[in-house]
Amino acid sequence: MGESNSNRIVEVSLRWPPFDPNTVRASELPIAREKFQIVGDSELPCNISIGNESGFHIHRKLTQSKIDLSDVREWKTLTERIPRRVERERSGWFLLPSKLHRQSRRLIPFAVVGIIASLAIHSFEPALVNWGIVDQSFAGSVRLGLLDYPILLLLFLPIFFIPIMMRLSASIWDFRRTRKFRTDSPQDPKISIGNQSCLESTAEISVEFPEFREGWNAASAYIQVGLLNPRRPMLLHALGRKEGQQNPPGISTPLSIRQYAHSELGTGFGESTPLEGPDTKRLFLSPHSVQARGDVTEVPLEGGKVSLPMPDGNWPGSEYHPLIAVHWEVIIRIKRDHDGPLLFVKPLLMKHDGSDCIIDDMPTQSGRSELADS
Repeated sequence: MGESNSNRIVEVSLRWPPFDPNTVRASELPIAREKFQIVGDSELPCNISIGNESGFHIHRKLTQSKIDLSDVREWKTLTERIPRRVERERSGWFLLPSKLHRQSRRLIPFAVVGIIASLAIHSFEPALVNWGIVDQSFAGSVRLGLLDYPILLLLFLPIFFIPIMMRLSASIWDFRRTRKFRTDSPQDPKISIGNQSCLESTAEISVEFPEFREGWNAASAYIQVGLLNPRRPMLLHALGRKEGQQNPPGISTPLSIRQYAHSELGTGFGESTPLEGPDTKRLFLSPHSVQARGDVTEVPLEGGKVSLPMPDGNWPGSEYHPLIAVHWEVIIRIKRDHDGPLLFVKPLLMKHDGSDCIIDDMPTQSGRSELADS
């Protein structure tokens, strides 16, 4: 086996979506490419093709090489256990951010357009008044202190501050909920899965709630698969960049705050988590940039066995490599009367038969926690 693998290499090509993929043109971003050599009797990875090369994608294939591989890194991937950093950040109880975060973001574009429009109208105000387009009562300025402000601008300023106040109120509410939850957290539900093959159409799980609290109305569950962000040093190397130089498009500077530096499951793009306080444990689940989930299935609060549909697409099994990390998890969602829903996340180790994994379109989404759950 060692001799047969001596010239086998793993070629990886990826164009990773940034924090907000809808704000960039994917075809203009650079493609990261890396090669790894198969050493000894290492297990051969499967071929992966997710997305088209003209857009966001990640491709992996096994090839033969006749060149000198002394400078090529060895292929090492973790498939038998879940890394501690992933267990720390993507397991246990989580809260959902306030819906006000999402609503405030929808209002911001209208407020900005209103401010710009009022300043533009004020620039041509004398002509617009003479033509009868703008009424005289809306023309002119108002002196506040030492400065004059256009009347139209003052009319739009309250609209501009409304989303800011909504965001502030939502952050304070989230902060209080996290403090309250940490002081009195419920017992973890017991979850076991029968078949661990990601090739099956459904996954049979057994759920037991050791503790049932007042205000819990209903529970549901679904299977979710996602790709973790590539590790920053490996991604920079694949892009031909070094730390300290100008960052490639779509990649932010590393965060220096210790709380978030330890919490990043990859490149880290900041701003993904609303206000939580200085605690090291996050209570808002960061969404995968690339993610697919199965249909939601109701779970009886008294517990029992349920069948969860698998996500659409031929996804690979669980594996954790600095460039390609495929993470599976089951999420229990509990609806409550007060303080919003609860999420309980349990990582899964799913197996694959090694056949080619081909998905035509890469399902991308925003990295913002408040936009991740509908």
